[in-house]
Amino acid sequence: MSAAAGRHASGPEPTFPAPDPDAGQRAASWWRTATSWWTGDGHGHQPPVWWRHVRRALGAAWVWILLFLLSRAWVLREWYDKYQFIRSDVNYYLWWLNHDVGITERLVEYPLPVVWLLDSLRVFGNDQNTYQLAFGLAMAALDAAFCVLLWRRGTLRALLFWNAFVTFFGALIWFRYDMAPAFVVGVAALLVTRHPRVSGALVALGAGLKLWPAMLIAPLMGRSRAAVLRTVWFAVTGAALAGLAFLHGGWQRLISPLTWQSDRGLQVESVPATWLMWQRSRDPRGWTVEMSKYNAFEIFGPGTDAWMRFSDVVMALAVLSAACMVVVVFVRKQLPADLLALAMTSIVLFMLVANKTLSPQYLLWLGTPVAALLALAHTHTMRARAHLLAALTLFAAFLTQQVYPVFYGQIIGAIPTVKHTGVLVARNALLLVMAVIATVWTWADLTAERAAGRHDTPDEVADDDLSDELFEVGFDAAALKQIDRLDEPARPGRRGD
Repeated sequence: MSAAAGRHASGPEPTFPAPDPDAGQRAASWWRTATSWWTGDGHGHQPPVWWRHVRRALGAAWVWILLFLLSRAWVLREWYDKYQFIRSDVNYYLWWLNHDVGITERLVEYPLPVVWLLDSLRVFGNDQNTYQLAFGLAMAALDAAFCVLLWRRGTLRALLFWNAFVTFFGALIWFRYDMAPAFVVGVAALLVTRHPRVSGALVALGAGLKLWPAMLIAPLMGRSRAAVLRTVWFAVTGAALAGLAFLHGGWQRLISPLTWQSDRGLQVESVPATWLMWQRSRDPRGWTVEMSKYNAFEIFGPGTDAWMRFSDVVMALAVLSAACMVVVVFVRKQLPADLLALAMTSIVLFMLVANKTLSPQYLLWLGTPVAALLALAHTHTMRARAHLLAALTLFAAFLTQQVYPVFYGQIIGAIPTVKHTGVLVARNALLLVMAVIATVWTWADLTAERAAGRHDTPDEVADDDLSDELFEVGFDAAALKQIDRLDEPARPGRRGD
């Protein structure tokens, strides 16, 4: 029997319904309805009453205080049980601070404002345990302060992201001073249009602590009044810090962090070292991983010089991209806060990918500007971008903790494993993809025709007004009422977050 005869013998040919031409519209409508529950964007899809009660509870301070305490308690327990060795850098700081050498030889890899900060913590005690506690509490205080700023900004998504980020990233946030520059950069992004003077000064302070934030001033410049204020306060604050550092340590100490970084080799966690680390995991002959004189594990062997030159090229491209942003922002009269935050995020990602000395704690640089982007995003497109970048950042934070401290021994050991090195490769590939995405989005908006006339829209002003009200009333019932209003039907010139 033929195949055709067999089909007819078993019954009639099956029929399939015609494609529904409205399926895409219904799916889009469903998506707008679902997202409006959270964002309250006023597209005619209002959330049910029970969801309003959930949102009101999420706006209550006690919920976020409880979430903060539970998440940090989990991180603290993991550190205490498994990873106490990560506090070694704090011991290194204290050893140098107690060492009887002049300021020109003390912690020369760090800018002098960092030395001032680290030295100030010795007021609580000069023994190792007391200093570790003071240092950890200082970084935890910055973490808590950033949470408070996000809550008062009235952006629950950003606050939820930051708490998740710290949980995925782990206790390293308390035992590296990188939380300090990350904090000031995040606050600078949050206040980029509302308080331009403070924003510019904070970017300069971040540059004084870690050097790289100086590049973040590029998209914040321009011809608008806010841009001029940011630039002036950045210049004044930066000049003041540089002047004080020069008076304290002289010219050689002022530039020693730059020369220290430029002389370093290829750190094993860096993106430029990814291919060599992968090759080493498959056949360790020919490559060695050692602690260098720069207090970092670096890879040595065939190809390291070429990849360091590649790192220099990518870093030059990052600087060139930032310089081009300066030109564009002077052509454009004014740019909105969310685009500025996106530009800052793209610069941070570019720096992470290009940096031959990338360390695990550097991912903190990314967490705070992404949180600020979530807080400032005011259009559907920018919110979607912020959500994607936030999700990828959380994944990158999780992978970073797996790289260090969880699997670090299996990655840098004499006999590395392919499986564990693969985690490092995946993390670095993710950072590269994120850098490309964020850079493309930034330049697409910067060069779009509509960017020329895109000022602080009524929606942005309305959101800032609400944020100011939340900032003033603090943790009280008035703030909860304002948050609940986000679920009411939107009026022209107003939006929900």
